Amino acid sequence: MNSENQNNVYGAFELKRIYNKNYLYGVAVAISVHMIIFLLLIIFLPVEKNDEAVKVKIVKYAELGPPPSIIQNTPLVEKVAAEKPNFGKPVPAKKGEAVSEFEVPKESATAVGEVKVEPVKSEIKKEIIDETFYVGVDMMPEPSGGLEAIQKKIIYPSEARRDQIEGKVIVKAFIDEAGSVRRAEIVKGIGGGCDQAAIAAVMSSRFRPGRMNGKVVKVQMSIALSFKL
Repeated sequence: MNSENQNNVYGAFELKRIYNKNYLYGVAVAISVHMIIFLLLIIFLPVEKNDEAVKVKIVKYAELGPPPSIIQNTPLVEKVAAEKPNFGKPVPAKKGEAVSEFEVPKESATAVGEVKVEPVKSEIKKEIIDETFYVGVDMMPEPSGGLEAIQKKIIYPSEARRDQIEGKVIVKAFIDEAGSVRRAEIVKGIGGGCDQAAIAAVMSSRFRPGRMNGKVVKVQMSIALSFKL
């Protein structure tokens, strides 16, 4: 008799079948029991409750204070005016001379020592320059050599020659007591360089000074110079 027949005789296959069935049943029961215990723990486990309610305070807009200032408060600095320096008391000057003299007060002396200020005397010559040029005088100035002498000093400008410019230029001359022309101005010009040529001719001329009440005086007079090609 072989081994397979022996197992059948003794019921080995039937025992194996029953064993597998019982094993699966036991595993299922164990899992179910563990799940039931876990659920019971969750359901009946005491949970700590926070009975203290959270208090929420609602603040009205009218109860809010003013917003903080964004401007930094700068401390006020008191301004103290600087003390004016004491230069002493001026001493009156003598007639006919200018004297710079000051009395230095005693409290102005420094810790180094006393400072002595010696008076400085300086003579100022008063000179009044009369720049008045008369218009109508007893004797008007006359150019040395006559008006023709001034006319001969004129250098005809090349620009005026090219453009065929002709005419008369009137110059106002300011003549001093020595007969010299202090300055000259154009009263009427024709352009083309003729105005500058007329002033140059007058400025280089000498005059006999004008007189009024027997004295030489400054005189202003108009001189007409012709430009003709």
